[in-house]
Amino acid sequence: MFRVLSVVALLSLAGCAHVSPVHQSETCAADIGEFSPSRDVFIGHFDSKPDVDDLHSIAAVGSLLKHPDFACVEAVGVAGAYGTQGGDYIASPDLFDLAFGDRWLDGHGDREATIAHQADLFVNTLTRGGDVWVMIAGQADIAADALIMAMREQPDLPYKTRLHLIQHSDWNESVTSPEKLALVQAETDYRKIPDGNFPGNGSPDFTDPDGGLWAEILADPDIGPLWTEAKRLADAHNPTAAYVNTAVAAGGFDFSDTAEMAHVFDLKDLGTVDAFFHYVLEKPDPVWPGGARAALALTYDDALSSQLENAVPQLDAAGFKATFYLSMAVQDFEQQKAAWTALAEDGHELGNHTIHHPCRGAIGGRSWLAPENDLDAWSKEKLLNEIARANEILTAMDGAETRTYAYTCGDTTVGGEGYIQDLKPLVSGARSVMQDAPYDPYFVASFVADRTPAAEMIAYVDKLIAEEAIGSITFHGVGGDHLWVTVEDHALLLEYLGQRSEDVWVAPLRDILKAKRAD
Repeated sequence: MFRVLSVVALLSLAGCAHVSPVHQSETCAADIGEFSPSRDVFIGHFDSKPDVDDLHSIAAVGSLLKHPDFACVEAVGVAGAYGTQGGDYIASPDLFDLAFGDRWLDGHGDREATIAHQADLFVNTLTRGGDVWVMIAGQADIAADALIMAMREQPDLPYKTRLHLIQHSDWNESVTSPEKLALVQAETDYRKIPDGNFPGNGSPDFTDPDGGLWAEILADPDIGPLWTEAKRLADAHNPTAAYVNTAVAAGGFDFSDTAEMAHVFDLKDLGTVDAFFHYVLEKPDPVWPGGARAALALTYDDALSSQLENAVPQLDAAGFKATFYLSMAVQDFEQQKAAWTALAEDGHELGNHTIHHPCRGAIGGRSWLAPENDLDAWSKEKLLNEIARANEILTAMDGAETRTYAYTCGDTTVGGEGYIQDLKPLVSGARSVMQDAPYDPYFVASFVADRTPAAEMIAYVDKLIAEEAIGSITFHGVGGDHLWVTVEDHALLLEYLGQRSEDVWVAPLRDILKAKRAD
């Protein structure tokens, strides 16, 4: 069985699935240990021969990948990564499906294809400027074969510095083909960390005969199915395995191979089985006022008259504060400046939406865009200066020291260059127009309303609450202007938010991000 059809599919499906790998650096989270979610790939190798500890390790790696901290990690699994040892191979396709989805390779069933796809993954990742991190929860033979193929195709890539192979086990090294072990030690960043099979040496101790946590783990809706399958397989195969795992036989846990993943992502605080499961099962206390489970920013773009005329009175009646993203070159801005200032004095946020609202002219459907405001023809310096000048205008209006930004037309490049990272000295966060973006304070997810009925906006709110997430709704016109929603639908949404006030905190985006950072 071969689960991953192509490396192109691998790269597009994994991690930040809402964007292509070329743009991952614009939306993904900060580094996790040495791993950069914006560029890097994590590959988990498992031999599953002859011991059952790999079955628990597959479940442990899958549990970490389900944690919100790993939402943007591109991860690939490799089954059958064994070397010269004897004993029976334990096939576990359903377990790999639960841990990695479609992003795994069957090195036992189709070794040649697995080697070829890994070689392509090495080459593609290093070529695009990323690093490859391989946990060798098995033997290095299959990684060495992939390296040989990759080096034949692209001999000049920086394998020695950016292809990292992590090995923890003395035994795993002893049953690796000597010439292949020597190859990866010489040609990659091969790291031998303290053996995870023994406690107290610097690697986590992920072996414990005490099975007291099983009931809670198996009942968990997120990782329960993963561990149910791992336990079923391990309990069935352990009595007849070439090496009977004593911790598993006692009803406990052994996912010692996960020590390598802990090294990659700097999970030094997860030093025991108890600490590991406390982390993956953790249900953090709400960070929002009143114990709300989600946070929502109502945002209004372009400084439109209908917002002052229709949206603001409804917000005031409902008792909600919002973020108004102002562009200063729009018609009537000077005449309405006092009204916008009054909103800030009343607790609303005046957000930065540039002065001239430049957008990319190469995108279709923008015949309204003036040539002088085409972001494709602007430099990054010009745009950042514009944003800085807009800040000065807004500060003169509201006196605020921090504010957020909304990407004009949702565009995150200027003159062909990404500028998200450059925003950080200028604003405290930024709102995107991408509904399903993973949490990033400089690319906050947003539902864009355009002739949208209240029921669809309410469904988005329900989704945020169910996922205990941060989100926003992007409005333009309310009962008029462009990209409008009706005043009736706007009012119905606010009424529903009032009914769900114990579940979702509605506040300006600046305040939501401040509360999140304080958590």
